[in-house]
Amino acid sequence: MRKYINYGLVAAGLAVMVSCQDTLDTHPTTIFDETTVWSSKSTADAFVNATYNSVLTSTWAANSSCVGWEARTPNGVRCSQVGEGIDGIATELGISAASDFGANRFSLLRKCNLIIKNAEQSTALSDTERKELIAQGRFLRGLVFFDQARKMGRFVPVTQVFSETDSLTCKIPMTKSIEESYQYVIDDLEYAVENLPLSSAAGIANKYAAEVILSRAALQAYAYTGKTELLDKVIEFAGDVTNNCKLSSEYGGMFNESDANNPEILLGYYRLSTNTTVGDYDEMVRIFPNITPADTQLSQSPHELENKVGDQTFCCWAIYFPTQDLVDQYLVKDETTGQALPWYETSQYKNNVDEVDPAVITQPGQIDAYTRTNGEPRRIPTPQDLTNTKEGYPVFVRYAKVKPGSNRSISEIMYNGRDKRFATSIAYDGSTWLGEKVEMNLGGNLSQGVRDKEDGGWYNTVTGYYWRKNASENPNPRAYYASTTNFHYTLARVGEAYMNLAEAYLLKGDIAEAVKALNATRVTHGGLAPSTASTIAEAWIDYMRERRVEMANEGGDIYFSYLRWGKYGGYANHGRPKGDVIQELDAPVHKISISRDRQQVLIGQFTLMNSASRIFSQKRYLMPIAKDFLDTREAYGMDHVQNEGW
Repeated sequence: MRKYINYGLVAAGLAVMVSCQDTLDTHPTTIFDETTVWSSKSTADAFVNATYNSVLTSTWAANSSCVGWEARTPNGVRCSQVGEGIDGIATELGISAASDFGANRFSLLRKCNLIIKNAEQSTALSDTERKELIAQGRFLRGLVFFDQARKMGRFVPVTQVFSETDSLTCKIPMTKSIEESYQYVIDDLEYAVENLPLSSAAGIANKYAAEVILSRAALQAYAYTGKTELLDKVIEFAGDVTNNCKLSSEYGGMFNESDANNPEILLGYYRLSTNTTVGDYDEMVRIFPNITPADTQLSQSPHELENKVGDQTFCCWAIYFPTQDLVDQYLVKDETTGQALPWYETSQYKNNVDEVDPAVITQPGQIDAYTRTNGEPRRIPTPQDLTNTKEGYPVFVRYAKVKPGSNRSISEIMYNGRDKRFATSIAYDGSTWLGEKVEMNLGGNLSQGVRDKEDGGWYNTVTGYYWRKNASENPNPRAYYASTTNFHYTLARVGEAYMNLAEAYLLKGDIAEAVKALNATRVTHGGLAPSTASTIAEAWIDYMRERRVEMANEGGDIYFSYLRWGKYGGYANHGRPKGDVIQELDAPVHKISISRDRQQVLIGQFTLMNSASRIFSQKRYLMPIAKDFLDTREAYGMDHVQNEGW
């Protein structure tokens, strides 16, 4: 087992005080004198580890950094009828010039710059130790700059340590352009790549982790600047990772406690059960449902939950869920040909299922209906399914029935033989989760109508699915907010290097190399037949599908990938011009409804709480720079230009 840094303990290991002043932060200052900290590698490492904790928990490993960003893409939704509501960025109703996406990161940058400055000046460290510590500081600073650049485009590039007397007089201008911003990012990350060791503790960056993140940054920079030399950087650095590091044959365990030290993980953020509970992270407490024995009894669920430990297995507050749109991306092995196909194109589907025009569905309960023991109706479709749909899109996109005489259920036909990543990423009808058999059909034990609300959102599913990726598989003793568990975020891994490589080759028009790269994860992680795409259009389709399933619910990757793809235009955005509205971020997402006998399925817009009204306007290619931040700069006579449209 590799040694790794437990960030829950690191934060307490070296106390540092942080306070933000009007313009630039000048703390920490006197908690430990610099001579003590930088007199040995071990004490310097303690400061570095504490800075990792500060930087990662404020940027890349923040609570809800996975499920929250995924809910802004076609892969996921956020929805609660209990009070938490829906995601306001996906509809653009909850975002304004006042929204803060991290404009003031001066305290974080000061910590990074302290590492760089003190390592450079230390006489107690060897040259090798000095270079490595500087590289760690620049890696962390590059992470901060990158997070600001990918969200807002521009930032204040603080690269030095200021004293308290300097803090109100330093007037550092913001970067003038996105190109300048990314130059800071790439300069820091390239230095890190050159000077970090080849291996490290799992919670600390090494050369290969830095290369993955550098290739990610170079792709994002290319999308916004068009500088083709950035694609060469992606190929160089992602290629170095793929040439020297291996994909794991086991995918799911990389995202839970069962395989947290998988060697494919190049950088992770780790928490131990000694100081971590299910309630600490939305990736757990907000994806596990809350289902009582009374719920399943009232709904006449054919298979009640066993609830082997405590009063109930699932006792959390789920508000984030994957969509049918994502599920459709997981290909299925055709039982006749062995081809990897969408589930509705396989021979087993066509031989056993009749498609019906979904436009014939116009009334609540038209497909299936029953009454709970308390008299409440449960129907497919529900009345809500027929309202608040997004204009210009069909209410229902697929309605199918199992053919008379077939001995197969619709769930078996849809879900058997899927991409191997499907079962480890999503809980679905017929799966097993925390030792419980999952039923998502009408009245099923984890279905949308199993609780008080017919359409779900009562801390239970609204789409017919639950997230599984990134959640604990063994919370002690059950899925309850106070249960303890090991937990980690996977921040950089080999699979992403292949994705970044494929995208760069596509942008260069090298179809063969792009398909080769995307097939690495498709075959190894997905267990699917390789893509045979031979045209640029086919290759883009297969690549975007592959990235959506490979990187699903992983630190906002898909959201920022869609921003890149929109900037590219053409095959990456349904033939639209560069920088046009991104179709998938402007469209409604979809849910699934399965009849009680599992002989019928209906797929339609997800409309609850006006969720279908997703909007992407072009101003969202860059988030706003917080108005309060800009107002403060204006008051001190500094530049304060807001991003276009905000």
